[in-house]
Amino acid sequence: MTSGVIRPLTIAHLARSLEARAGQPMQALRCYESLAALWIRCCDTGTLGARVLGDMTFRAARRLAAGEDTLIPPEFDRIPNRLTRDASLVRLPASLAVQGVEWQDALALAEAWLGARRDAGPVLVAGVRTGGAYLAPLVAARLEAAGVDVRVTSVRPGEDLDVRDRRVLLVDDPPLTGRTLLCLARNAPGPADGEVLVPVFDTADVQGLLQEGIAVTVLPRERWQSTRRLQPDALSAYLDAHADWQDAGPALAVDGLVPGRENSALTPWPGVRRRSPARAAVRLRTAAGLRHAVAGWVPPGIFGDAARAAATSVRSPVIPATLAVTPALVVSEDLAPTAPLGPQPPPGKLEEAMDYVLTRARQLPVESAVPGGPMPAVLQTVARALTGTDTAVAVPAAARMLQLLSALAPALPDNRCEAEKWFLDNAGGLRKTGHLAHPYRRDNELLTPLLDLAALSVAFGSSLDTVADRLARRLPGSRTWYAPLAVALLCYGTARGAQLPRTYNPQRAAEAVVEAYRLQRGMSQAAEALQQILSDLAGGPETAVPGVVHRWQEPPGALVQPRLPFGGTAARPIGPGPTGEETQMALKAVARWAEGRIQPVREGDVLLLAPLRAPSAWSRDRAALEDLARLLPRPGLLAWCGVPVVALGEVS
Repeated sequence: MTSGVIRPLTIAHLARSLEARAGQPMQALRCYESLAALWIRCCDTGTLGARVLGDMTFRAARRLAAGEDTLIPPEFDRIPNRLTRDASLVRLPASLAVQGVEWQDALALAEAWLGARRDAGPVLVAGVRTGGAYLAPLVAARLEAAGVDVRVTSVRPGEDLDVRDRRVLLVDDPPLTGRTLLCLARNAPGPADGEVLVPVFDTADVQGLLQEGIAVTVLPRERWQSTRRLQPDALSAYLDAHADWQDAGPALAVDGLVPGRENSALTPWPGVRRRSPARAAVRLRTAAGLRHAVAGWVPPGIFGDAARAAATSVRSPVIPATLAVTPALVVSEDLAPTAPLGPQPPPGKLEEAMDYVLTRARQLPVESAVPGGPMPAVLQTVARALTGTDTAVAVPAAARMLQLLSALAPALPDNRCEAEKWFLDNAGGLRKTGHLAHPYRRDNELLTPLLDLAALSVAFGSSLDTVADRLARRLPGSRTWYAPLAVALLCYGTARGAQLPRTYNPQRAAEAVVEAYRLQRGMSQAAEALQQILSDLAGGPETAVPGVVHRWQEPPGALVQPRLPFGGTAARPIGPGPTGEETQMALKAVARWAEGRIQPVREGDVLLLAPLRAPSAWSRDRAALEDLARLLPRPGLLAWCGVPVVALGEVS
């Protein structure tokens, strides 16, 4: 159990923490990251004091880069008073909070840039968006130490840079498409196009920039600190120096890495996404013999606090047992998935999963939000979709939904409730894996277990009614739980749906499309119920809700992306479901048409069409869907519900 209530990682919390430590030694990385978060917040909101905070952040970066372990935070009057009351959650940098980049990698990136130049003139190091803004002062500090005339700033798309006669160096998170960097580099004022400095998962990620003539300096993943730490000798030394073994027994020794499951950053594991944090399966020597474990990265600074709290405080037979915790690694029990949940999980498994979510919420309670704090952006998105763009209606609708979500006390979300994380072990027990490096996901501003409970309806293929009914049995009273769960599912689906195309793994195509289909179906049903609840706010009848399945008129923008189901074309009746003969004809037509590019996946009375190629090839798949409609016994059998589907029975 935790020793107390967890404080959300808010701007106010960081500002007050720095004020309380003024004049006292503080761990250097935590001081730097806290100052950087406050500086970025001031830049984003136009708050007075951004320049002073930027200077303090740069000074902290210089001292951190010089190898100092502790820093003295600035005097309290240097921090804008407004920040001590800012209840907004800290914007997480994807690289430092999720992907495995560490502050030393920014120094290595600067050294790589220096190594390619004999004479560097004045430069402006510009951190792009949130992630780049955390890395840029460190890059600038290393360049300054090498004698470069340097200034540092942050920039977001659409903002202008004051460069004067300086060359612009754009620093960012590992790029996905590179479109933002390309636009900023082309439009950078100064003596030449901007240059780009980025850590990369794969050098192919910057080919588009190079082909456009943009100078790019990269730090390959094999050179990242988090990758090198998982090499056998380095891992053993790191655990000897930093591991806090949870059983309070003698420290365990690393015997070696498990063949075939070595460092996932160098040799990808099956089912582990390319952009996931690095991990390694290790053999540990114990008094009883060898034991297999997994060493997985967590952020070493302020962004890893929640992950370390979860690793040490949550006790459940469902998740891997924590063996050791270090600043940048958690060593846990190695779970070997034996079987997926399947389309119809064994009886009782949903009950076990719900028990886990509620137990975890009790073990990781979160301090209640400050009244009058900022409205979570995802609720604003959902409210606008439900009620239209009229602010006079959307604002009270968002407030009503936030009130519904307050039905359960705040708790740290699991962030491992995606459908593919649940499985059965060799004893048939329900287990859950995933990674702890997502403590406060940027798209998850709502610290409520209702999000995890709603996500169970997707993972287990259950209806929200079922989850609501079983929750009511656990928490007896007069409250009905369907509406709070419906809000939570729309919030979860909005965030998860945006992630699916970016993280789509063709090796897990079937799991991805089942998740997308269940998300879209559940979101549509949740939206219909909520529009009836919110209709009184609009002063009139509720807005008509399109049906769950959208008949095919033109392919959606993404093949695998649930979206709020409004603004589309309502489902048109197709008459009676297909006959047995038509179903067989449809199955044969899909099998012929798929040609190795699409995997048909059966889910109830529909056939889901899962792309077997990367998202970059989906434009060709979308065009081919028009051909499929002509091959089916009835064109109306082709529809869309998060993914393309072919109806094999009654679908509405």
